[in-house]
Amino acid sequence: MLASEFSEMKVYAVGMEFIGKVKDLVVDPVKCLLTDLVVELDSDAAKRAFPKRFGAGKTRVRVSISLIDRIGDAIILKFSRDQLEGNVKRI
Repeated sequence: MLASEFSEMKVYAVGMEFIGKVKDLVVDPVKCLLTDLVVELDSDAAKRAFPKRFGAGKTRVRVSISLIDRIGDAIILKFSRDQLEGNVKRI
């Protein structure tokens, strides 16, 4: 799979709950390995994950590749939408 194919790919939590789209990839330059996806959350997912810090701007988070269940036409994560805050790092 090419890196360009990840651009704007939809990301879903368990149960096919849409959470956002891939905006970038994080690569460890020393190990030459993909480590994280940068995902721009949709507004509902951002409000649920960060209710006290939700603002008008776009919310982007890093999602470790270890939390990906599968990749096909979309990316499916190993956790539910309600577990978003505990599994991602806001950037």
